[in-house]
Amino acid sequence: MLKPTSNYKMSSLLKTSLALGKFKDAHQRGAWKRACIDAELASKIVVKSAPRDNKRPQGTASYVTNDTGTASTQV
Repeated sequence: MLKPTSNYKMSSLLKTSLALGKFKDAHQRGAWKRACIDAELASKIVVKSAPRDNKRPQGTASYVTNDTGTASTQV
């Protein structure tokens, strides 16, 4: 579970759902609010991809390699 920092800003959609929701008590409203905040924070996480090998040829074309192992011509 992620925790919001001091510069977290609640989305207007969440504010609206809290204001117009038909909650039976404050505990149910708080549980819904915590779940929505957790979902918002989880959606902001950026997954970093593995570093790319800059020495390999880019694209989907077929390349012929010469005796040094570098891509030289396209077939």
